Amino acid sequence: MRVEPFPTKKVELTAPERMMGEIFQQMSGKSDLTALLPAFNRLLTEYPEFAEGYVMRLGALCEGNHRAAIMADLDHALKFIDKSRIGKESIGSLLYMRAKMEFTNGNYVAAMDALYKIIWADLKKATEFTNTGAVKPEQTASVCIWTEPDMDALVLRFPTDYRSYLFRGLYYGKFAPLHQESLKPAMENLSKAAELNPKSVLPQLFKADLLGQHFVYYGRLNKLGWKDAERNKLDYELVAEYGKALSVDPNLLPALHGRALAYFHLKQFEKAITDYDRILSLDPKDATIYHDRGLSKMQVDRDYEAISDFNAAIKLKSRELQQHHSYEARADAYMKTRQWDFAIRDLTTAISLQVGGHVFSLMSITQFRAIYPEYKSVPDEVVAHKLHQTFFPDLRYEDYSQSFLSEENKLPSFILSELYLKRSDAYLKKGNWHRASIEFRRASAIPSWVADRWREIGPTTDGQNYIDMQTFDDTRKDSIKLWVKKASGSSESSGPYSLVRFELNCPAGRLRTLSFANYDESGQLTGSRNGGVWQAIAPETFGEIVSSGACRAK
Repeated sequence: MRVEPFPTKKVELTAPERMMGEIFQQMSGKSDLTALLPAFNRLLTEYPEFAEGYVMRLGALCEGNHRAAIMADLDHALKFIDKSRIGKESIGSLLYMRAKMEFTNGNYVAAMDALYKIIWADLKKATEFTNTGAVKPEQTASVCIWTEPDMDALVLRFPTDYRSYLFRGLYYGKFAPLHQESLKPAMENLSKAAELNPKSVLPQLFKADLLGQHFVYYGRLNKLGWKDAERNKLDYELVAEYGKALSVDPNLLPALHGRALAYFHLKQFEKAITDYDRILSLDPKDATIYHDRGLSKMQVDRDYEAISDFNAAIKLKSRELQQHHSYEARADAYMKTRQWDFAIRDLTTAISLQVGGHVFSLMSITQFRAIYPEYKSVPDEVVAHKLHQTFFPDLRYEDYSQSFLSEENKLPSFILSELYLKRSDAYLKKGNWHRASIEFRRASAIPSWVADRWREIGPTTDGQNYIDMQTFDDTRKDSIKLWVKKASGSSESSGPYSLVRFELNCPAGRLRTLSFANYDESGQLTGSRNGGVWQAIAPETFGEIVSSGACRAK
């Protein structure tokens, strides 16, 4: 397995970071942050510009309801956040917390204005203003967390301001994915916000986003019965809801993306491409959109354009473990355009990214050896060190090896099996059946995965042809044995078919039929015979196709 090593990203901890690490070691599994207040106080006295320290102390202060101290730490955290490693990740929650403190202190207009401004700044995280990890609306919580009564209070104080209903709708929307009872009030409040201010794009956008949220969408589909017609009904609803938002703002990126995805699910690929084109004209650096547009173009046989889109997506994104999708998609496009070597290259990259993600927590040394038997003679420690250096250079080897070298039974993802199977098919189409058989065995070595043993090798004038990769045996070049299925239908499982077992003597350039059987459409045997004489392989025959693939040099 040849993989370009991942670069080392070791970061030296600063003195305040080391001190904070020591503080957390004192917790020993305890969840009471207030007990650590004295330690956080000492940390911030010594390092008064350490933003992470203020963020962590806020957790303790919020539990204790120290309002003035909370506001002071919020101001300090925001003041020094640009010097922090966690700046971008923390600034939103800090601003939402400050808006909540404005509300708690009776500054209701300031709270409304702050919430509105922060939500507009990042529409994708609009429901995160709640600052809670709960799964359903809360009646009471710490002073830093928004509650259901808080939302009701905003509506009572600002009954004609659409934003109060918008915030309450978003509040319920936060819980709707896991708390079905929250979906109805979320939609009702967002609809009321749209009624009060039809010129605002936000209520319509958030309604559509909520209906398209994964758990909400499939929860509704489950109630409707999982039929294609019902699925299409939900997607047409999304198209309509996003359309309402776009009628207010035709350039609203989240709405364009949501509608394009709905069009894709409806198999209206040209409409999806039109929306993706619009997005990229506004934001030409969005790797996800290039990827999704490439998928849409493949569906309408614009494969070379799709390859260009996947090129752009890959160029814009850094290489990350388990982030293989654009490589796999580009390989699919290369397969459609019969560029087998390029497809194999991309599948190899996709596999390396998946294997790298697996060999820490989803795969043991025993499972790795089952997939890669060529490492049989290499000691466990050598294999572990090589994988550690390649994929996890920033992780302590002792932590990595403790997981990988354990005999704990783990379950690698089926995604990895599918990638090996695709690489097997690419080698088959290229005409290298030996390498195809190796990749098929890798796919089959992953637990709980059962691959279709019959793999397509191409059509002839009398139908489609498939090889049984499960029994393909090329151990001896003078006696390669394989089964071939010749199907008259559009697939290997439709129409009458025949099974032929061949034996090849590659050095001698000869072939014979060991057995032959015909079956009707229902799978009933209609005739068979055994035995056959060695014959020379004639050019431009099916025998030459079999010989070319099976006898190719390893």
